[in-house]
Amino acid sequence: MIEPDSAVPLYEQIYDDILHKIETHEWAAGVRIPAEMQLCEMYNVSRITVRKAIEDLALGGHLVRHRGKGTFVRVEHIENKLSKFYSFSESLRAVGINEVAEVLAFEEMAATGQVAKDLVLLTPQTKVYKITRLRSVNDVPYAVEASYIPKHLFKQMTAESVGVNGLYNSMRMLGVAPIRAKETFRAVALSGLEAKLLQLDIHAPVMRIDRITYNGSVVVEYCCSTVRGDFFTYSVDLEC
Repeated sequence: MIEPDSAVPLYEQIYDDILHKIETHEWAAGVRIPAEMQLCEMYNVSRITVRKAIEDLALGGHLVRHRGKGTFVRVEHIENKLSKFYSFSESLRAVGINEVAEVLAFEEMAATGQVAKDLVLLTPQTKVYKITRLRSVNDVPYAVEASYIPKHLFKQMTAESVGVNGLYNSMRMLGVAPIRAKETFRAVALSGLEAKLLQLDIHAPVMRIDRITYNGSVVVEYCCSTVRGDFFTYSVDLEC
């Protein structure tokens, strides 16, 4: 409760109350908090007071603001251990976070250049499906990715199936399960389109993940993902 007659400034009391809601999971990770005007009514204080508390919580790493979306409880970095096969959705689900992977495009094209090389396509101009998806948590995008899969392995693959079941589950449903993958990581600069899709400043830190996925010795996917730098961490256990 806010005590107007307390020696503690009102913005500090609001800071402490919101932090308590976050720490007790009353306001869960990734949830959008009430707008400033709603908070003003909730605490019966001025907008300046609320704004000061929110700014301090954001500076402390408890909240994150997204232009045009609102203010959200910060999602702690999701750790992926690089010792076994994983997917973004499964990593998030393991910590109780549900994500949405929106299919932006599902295209048939001829594989050339790096795509043909990474898919180990020996015949020039082999047809592939390019599947572009935007991954989000609570309406906040965290990754944009393009997956290339050989058409001859997945002739019945559809955008609808990927949208409903996910790509890897759709592969399994067609009898070709992803078993292992090789990944490379590097820091990159955002393109204008990526910045727009991820709702980030053009100078925001991001990571590029290139994945080649296998079923046995057969390459079934080449995927290029651009991921927010503040969302995932990756760890490797090393032994002498």
